[in-house]
Amino acid sequence: MLSLRWEVKNGGSADLHWVVGSDGLTVHTTYLGDGLGSLLQAALDLQLGSSATVALLQAEPAGTWFIFSGATDEVYVQIVQFDDVQSEDRRWSGGVSRWRGRVEVAVLISAVQRMAAEALARAGSLDRYQRNWGGIPFPSEKLAALRQA
Repeated sequence: MLSLRWEVKNGGSADLHWVVGSDGLTVHTTYLGDGLGSLLQAALDLQLGSSATVALLQAEPAGTWFIFSGATDEVYVQIVQFDDVQSEDRRWSGGVSRWRGRVEVAVLISAVQRMAAEALARAGSLDRYQRNWGGIPFPSEKLAALRQA
């Protein structure tokens, strides 16, 4: 069972709560990038049949990569945090594995879709989400594509 929650904080940051069974972690991200949009795009990639994709949650200069690979009915997920994802010479150094394991693709897609819809509902409106997220708009088009695919 996969449970995801996107919790927007004041000042343009958010925590992603990732829970699989009794194992979980929290990934912090900021308005430096569209982490929610990145996760929605990865879910959409998998739904459209890609066997591998990535999502990035940036946190100035740190960041956490979600690496999805070997997708069939299940996908292998590696969540790796890096101290610096912005500089070209240090981007891939010092990675720390935060979580790894297999999840069902359909369960992942459903969890990402539900997480995004709940994040928008908690914000109350598209405008309020955008204000809370440092000016980055809610990824409505990606959520709509995920629902239609």
